[in-house]
Amino acid sequence: LKFPSKSFKPELLEKTFCRFFHTKMALNLLKIETSNFICILGITYLDHAGSALFPESLLKAFTDDLRNNVYGNPHSQNISSKLTYDTIEHVRYRILQHFHTTAEDYTIIFTSGCTAALKLIAESFPWIPEGTKQPSSRFCYLTDSHTSVVGMRGITASMNVLSVPIEPKEILLAKSRLPAEEQNCTTPHLFSYPAQSNFSGTKYPLSWIQDIKSGKLCPIKIPGKWFVLLDAASYVSSSPLDLGVHQADFIPISFYKIFGFPTGLGALLVNNRIAPLLRKTYFGGGTAAAYLAGEDFYFPRKSIAERFEDGTVSFLDIIALKHGFDVLEKLTGGMEKIKQHTFALAHYTYTVLSNLKYANGAPVVRIYSDTDFSNPDVQGPIINFNVLDENGEVLGFSQVDSMASLHNIHVRTGCFCNTGACQMHLGISNEDIQKNLQAGHVCGDNIDLIDGRPTGSVRISFGYMSTFEDAQTFLNFIIATRLSKSDAGIPCQSVTEPMTESVPDDHLSFNSADKLSQMLQISDGELRNIPSEADTTGRWQPLEPEAESIRAAVSETAVPTCRKGGKPITIARIYLYPIKSCSAFEVTEWPVGNQGLLYDRNWMVVNQNGVCMTQKQEPRLCLVNPSIDLKHKIMVIQAEGMDPISVPLEDNTGKKAVICESKVCSHRVKTYDCGERIAGWLSTFLGRPCRLIRQSSDVESKSHQKNTKGLSSATNISLSLVNEAQYLLINVASIMQLKEHISAR
Repeated sequence: LKFPSKSFKPELLEKTFCRFFHTKMALNLLKIETSNFICILGITYLDHAGSALFPESLLKAFTDDLRNNVYGNPHSQNISSKLTYDTIEHVRYRILQHFHTTAEDYTIIFTSGCTAALKLIAESFPWIPEGTKQPSSRFCYLTDSHTSVVGMRGITASMNVLSVPIEPKEILLAKSRLPAEEQNCTTPHLFSYPAQSNFSGTKYPLSWIQDIKSGKLCPIKIPGKWFVLLDAASYVSSSPLDLGVHQADFIPISFYKIFGFPTGLGALLVNNRIAPLLRKTYFGGGTAAAYLAGEDFYFPRKSIAERFEDGTVSFLDIIALKHGFDVLEKLTGGMEKIKQHTFALAHYTYTVLSNLKYANGAPVVRIYSDTDFSNPDVQGPIINFNVLDENGEVLGFSQVDSMASLHNIHVRTGCFCNTGACQMHLGISNEDIQKNLQAGHVCGDNIDLIDGRPTGSVRISFGYMSTFEDAQTFLNFIIATRLSKSDAGIPCQSVTEPMTESVPDDHLSFNSADKLSQMLQISDGELRNIPSEADTTGRWQPLEPEAESIRAAVSETAVPTCRKGGKPITIARIYLYPIKSCSAFEVTEWPVGNQGLLYDRNWMVVNQNGVCMTQKQEPRLCLVNPSIDLKHKIMVIQAEGMDPISVPLEDNTGKKAVICESKVCSHRVKTYDCGERIAGWLSTFLGRPCRLIRQSSDVESKSHQKNTKGLSSATNISLSLVNEAQYLLINVASIMQLKEHISAR
């Protein structure tokens, strides 16, 4: 690691490094071939708790399987359907084998994911509602639970069953048995807790399962029989789960958390002792042994799996699981090795991160954890934190996320669909949550600070394909952005090493490095005498009557001409960006339309799926130089090593152009494709399939309106392909500060 000599003392971590490298040698950290993960070359992916990444070999094995076999609908009786049915049954056994159990103890019910499995439990559990002669059921859940677990209370409430949230400290203290006369009650209760917190990575004791089922541990003091729902979605992505030892009644999982592919497929593992008690009212295709259409008669299939798998299962995705298990075993050697590997990376990163200090001794981060990362049995490979400034104030997670993106580091921010853990670790009260909602903050947005207090945090998480270099890259990012020589704010940096190598110095986002240099050297006194440097093809001279009307519209009464101190406000440069995220085009005068500068951000480059590409995903877009020739009514596009190509300015939506819908920063826009010629040109230059599309003139995009406290709702305005506004202003002082940062580095 590269530490600034003045603001950090590496000797503070000498023991930690020695201990870690000893651990690294002892554990023999996994060495995964990077060629198996081509999709992440040049990327530091640290959101494995959000989704694992799939290896190339998994896709190849799966597609080879599909090429060599014909899989029909498993509800049919032909040869291809029989092959599908038998393969699915084989995958069920493979899943049970992975979790060290057998079909005698557990049944696999395929679902669309962990959330669907939880919903199925809530709907089919044999609840006894309030108001009956016998004691009623309770649904208890740990407050450190995913939204999908807490959401089960919506179903239980509709069944008149009470839900009781339990804080982790309460269950740890709840070790008193019920009186003997109350232990014979058969009222079913359900307790749900995560094997691993998706917020902090805390691993809750699997011993709770047997303790609660036996009555040794009581979530709440109430007579009845307790069943346990173990939310294993986060846990099984990096740790082995032995259901032969820890026999929970319900275990929901999502397979993309383990393999990265396929998505939209999960399973509910049901203990066969509770399975016959489950109740089901709806019956879909394939679940009925017999039924009548004209009378209320239905007889379910005998198999628990077939009874609960409504309709045709996602059979091709299920077949992909077989290859997922094969590849995982081949690449890693098993879940125990994954557990040790990912924990070693998390332990090292946590130790360095928790010891980083500013020059004044203040910590660089505040870590939210219940452990000291010393034991992989109680801590998973997740680190949750907020970055602080030297005064101890929290930097918003959106700012950290943006800076990480510039370094090609992928993290997760917010509350991670776990409001309970977020409240517990960040000290956010129930009233705060409601006030934040009134202030406009909702789950998943980028409002990171309200009244100076954080609404969420930053999470990094490791997977089996994570490397020691990933940990180092992340730590160097924190050190470089927080522990600069000046220790003042986050400095501007180059995006990544690959981008620095691929972008020559003479091809910046401006027309040339010389122009940027001149721009950076502008002083306040020089603002009045800036020469015109616009390209002659882009120069636009309005007719005299038009010029008079423009000058009249921008009158002294409409726009203030002086700022505080009496110095005039002067526009130094005018740039437009015809193609979103490509290079700028400088002009001295330009027409203004109802969407801002004429032709500004009217085009954008999209990938093969029609999704807008930006420099965050494709840095070489800054080397694409568009310019507008108003006289000839064309846009000329140039790039080094490519012949110039032109695109007409005339809107050709009437010439059988295909109108499609796209989204730009959640705004829906109507666009049309600019044709194969320019698509081929861009694909050749960028080295990936892409197309140029243009906003259709017949439909106006309406900006997303934000309700701001104290302001009346703004009227809808017409926008081009912009994020939020037609005009973006930057002052010379900001440019000078940027230049100072660049010079200092």
